[in-house]
Amino acid sequence: MPDPKRQTISATEMSGLLGVSPYVTRWMLYQRFAKGIEAPGPDHNRLDWGTKMEPLLLEQAATDLRLEVKTNRQADGSQVYMRRGLLGCSRDADIYDPQRGPGALETKCCFDYKMLMQEWDGGKTPPRQHEIQLQQQMYVGDGVMPYEWGTIALWCGGDMTYFHRKPMPDLWKTFEAEARQFFDDVIAGTEPEPFGSPIEIPLLKIIFAKPTGEVLNGVELLGEAEATKLAQLVVDTDYQRACRLAAEKIEKDTQAKLLGLIKDADELELPQGIRVKISRSARAGYSVKPTTVVTVKTHIPQQIDGAFGGI
Repeated sequence: MPDPKRQTISATEMSGLLGVSPYVTRWMLYQRFAKGIEAPGPDHNRLDWGTKMEPLLLEQAATDLRLEVKTNRQADGSQVYMRRGLLGCSRDADIYDPQRGPGALETKCCFDYKMLMQEWDGGKTPPRQHEIQLQQQMYVGDGVMPYEWGTIALWCGGDMTYFHRKPMPDLWKTFEAEARQFFDDVIAGTEPEPFGSPIEIPLLKIIFAKPTGEVLNGVELLGEAEATKLAQLVVDTDYQRACRLAAEKIEKDTQAKLLGLIKDADELELPQGIRVKISRSARAGYSVKPTTVVTVKTHIPQQIDGAFGGI
């Protein structure tokens, strides 16, 4: 959770300052701290599910680790935000070990095995932004003294995995230096350039929503070579967009034709070993009316790829 008073860099924001966050960049942070412009939230509700599951994960962590766990979640659903210098955090919980003393406990939910393989190295290593988040939580400690240990508790598919960490003093010094430089830039009005990252697009659309009539010269801004590369990228992107739209139309037309032919059957066999399967699954009605999701899956033998002239 970001600092509501904008006095410190939060544990989730620090990875943005270090340039390794998939959620925020230094330019986005500057917009928040210097201009009070908040970036739009994600277009999914996985964070909400993580909050709902948090009490269960903390309870399970206490059982598995056989240690006392004290949640930071208040009765109204908020979390207490702790500050130490220019750094801050809102931990999921504090965990107490009779020998090591208090530690930071952060819970994470991974909702599919694809993300587990891509982001968590199959459950072997947490993503960098989570490691940074936990280290800063340990640095902040009780607001005066740091914690000497911390744990990331990962839930995926009903299994819990724990990553225990010790302090990294050199990294803590980097936190302090980056935060100090960032706030100096905010005071001086030194705005960083957008990185051009996809995660900046929603905020870019908000800030630059009004046309100015200004026409920029790409060659003057980038130089002849870089402007030419960008021009080619624009052409390639437009071509890919046209291909994607055409492919989506063909896909929808083909699916409609297949569903109209197959009707309530389960499978259609075609020449050359091509098969079309229809899968049907019920979808619960939460905020929408309960429906049945129908999926069309095709099987095309590899050896005949392109045998129909690309049709």
